[in-house]
Amino acid sequence: MLNFKTALKAEYIKRKGTGIYLLSLIMGIISPILLFIVAFFDDTIQDGGLPYNYFTTYIEKCLSPFAEFFFPLLIIITVSRFTQLDHKNGGWQLMETQPVNKFSIYFSKFTMILLSNLVAILAMVGFSFLLGWLSSLFIEVPKEASFAFEAGAVLQIITRLFLASLMLTAMQYLIAVLLSSFIWSIVIGFFGLLLNLFLQGFSVSATWYPFEILSKISDHKKGSDLGYWILYSEVVGIIGAFLLLYIGYQWYVHKKFMQAFFRKPARFAMLLVVITVCTGLITWIVKPNKMLNYSETVVAGKIEGTGKFSRLFVIDQFVKDTVAAIPITNNTFNYTIKQDIPLNKYLLQFDGAMQGEAVFGSKDSIYISLRTSKKANDIKVTGTRLPENRYQQQQGQGWSMAEYYLEENENIDNPDRFTEVLAEEWRDALKESDNFRTADNYVPKDDFYEKNRMMVTIRYLNLWNDYLKKRAAMFPGQKTPENAAIKEMKRTVPLNDESLLNESAYFDYLKATLIAGNTKDIDENTKSIQAIAKLPAGSFKDKMLYWQLNKSLKEASTADERASLMAAYGNSFSNRKYAGILRQYDKLLLSLTKGKPALPFEASTLDGKPFSLASLNGKHIVIDVWATWCSPCRVQSPYFEKLALKYKKYPIQFAAVSTDDRIDKWYVEAKTKSASVLQLHADNNRKFCDMYNIESIPRFIFIDPQGNFINAEMPYPDDKVFEKLIREALGLPEEK
Repeated sequence: MLNFKTALKAEYIKRKGTGIYLLSLIMGIISPILLFIVAFFDDTIQDGGLPYNYFTTYIEKCLSPFAEFFFPLLIIITVSRFTQLDHKNGGWQLMETQPVNKFSIYFSKFTMILLSNLVAILAMVGFSFLLGWLSSLFIEVPKEASFAFEAGAVLQIITRLFLASLMLTAMQYLIAVLLSSFIWSIVIGFFGLLLNLFLQGFSVSATWYPFEILSKISDHKKGSDLGYWILYSEVVGIIGAFLLLYIGYQWYVHKKFMQAFFRKPARFAMLLVVITVCTGLITWIVKPNKMLNYSETVVAGKIEGTGKFSRLFVIDQFVKDTVAAIPITNNTFNYTIKQDIPLNKYLLQFDGAMQGEAVFGSKDSIYISLRTSKKANDIKVTGTRLPENRYQQQQGQGWSMAEYYLEENENIDNPDRFTEVLAEEWRDALKESDNFRTADNYVPKDDFYEKNRMMVTIRYLNLWNDYLKKRAAMFPGQKTPENAAIKEMKRTVPLNDESLLNESAYFDYLKATLIAGNTKDIDENTKSIQAIAKLPAGSFKDKMLYWQLNKSLKEASTADERASLMAAYGNSFSNRKYAGILRQYDKLLLSLTKGKPALPFEASTLDGKPFSLASLNGKHIVIDVWATWCSPCRVQSPYFEKLALKYKKYPIQFAAVSTDDRIDKWYVEAKTKSASVLQLHADNNRKFCDMYNIESIPRFIFIDPQGNFINAEMPYPDDKVFEKLIREALGLPEEK
């Protein structure tokens, strides 16, 4: 140790005046400074309306640019500069003549580099606190923000960043010691950094790759889902660093690779042992894990925040049927579902006012954590289906060239090109779905993977069916050949899988298959319901018939048409509960028809006063149902406001009812709207949407002065028919 301390002191003196630690400081503060600038133009340090720590969130927001670019770039530069100082003047040979051993020489330099890394990490964290505090002086800070010092969370971030940097630092150190050229060591390191960014763009992940280990810090800012201090990738980094340091040190000591590892059997044997142990450990750690099944089906959890809840409803989203009604006591619950339930994405509804989703099935034990406030809520699902729920949260349908071709009607005359692109995208999508891992290296179970792969395939089969329709319309009589990939897709997806019926894409595929040979000149809904009615009796037919009949009822133009549909197919169910649910739905639709009284709903005005629909009796009422997150709502809002201004002297009230969960978001945006529109927020948006059968927004509702519906589903305001209906109701002549 004395020998090592001597070498360390010498390295410290040698590095004085080089500006290496100043560079580390600068690279560390870039991310906090960038966030500080951005914060003046965006509410980027807010955290969804729930209680959060302002400083910890500021640090977490800095992690992506720091861990993915600035920090690895700093390591590449500082390692090269540290080693180049001695390469340049023959310092390596000179040091070996001094009374210090080679171990001290090699590892004292490495230690100084690690200190440089630590300076950058501490600079990033320290300046996050400083600039976070400064930004709070100029920017309005939400009431939910806490300014306490979370020592544990901050120390964990520092530790994870330091450990994640070890393998990259060791790799760059090995390269820079061997190569005397300053430029080449930087070029190799920078290429490795660019390669990682390139691989990320193509969703390719290699857990053992040093740059990827650092990137996972930004991917998993909160760390482990299971409460561990560090992630498996950081453990891989520690082992990889040890392996690279061993190889680098032996190579440095013996100058040449062959001499270091192959001239003597003992050295070769030791190399084999180290490589075998390290690679074996890394292989074992990166091998993905799967959650085990539980002995029964359990749903447990807790609720933190404002409000008390009495019951959690687990709802099958296919038929809106309640699977379980779980009692909540003191905002905690623990319930065993006795019946078998298929693996599905179920709706979680807390007292009918707040909801989320959870993927699980029989023999699963899931834990639901709900954080809630007056402005927002957040639901997290852990337990035996943690990977599946994380996957559902993170995945989305990416851009598709085949879909673009269909939208733009390109390659309709070139089926070979279309099928080639479709097949390539399908294979890439399957690979991407197989690469998912949680922060703790858990992957979904086989049943979920199998289902997910089928859903990916169904997406592309539906694109294929849409292409066939367009081909048939444009080139009647011409056959469209199926290549091997299309045939493989069709073999992958069964035509009678009941567990997939809650997915609309699967239902669309089945419908297209069932009516493919029907050339009658009738609408698609009629073709579909006729084909489904001919299926063998049983649960599969019941669910398909329910889905289609529900859709047909919704799209029926009159009550008589709905009554005719129920008379023809309402008694075709083996399970009578489906017919009962549809009758209730028909009753709801009937309550929304012209002349029926509009049900009163609870809402609040901008100044927080309760609103009553009866208060507007004597006036026509046009309601715009919207939300701040709804893009189509933003498009229609100016048209709605323009009409409100145009007719403000007439006995008609234009009102906008927001269904936002976050009242603060609604309040700010509603304040920017025209005063001619009465701004309201639904107190219980779920109940309001159920009463008025609002399945999508924007939705426009027209009510007469007596409080009865004129039209419960108006066209959009940018459609001239919208204003025409208003003028007719007001007894105004048609405008020329």
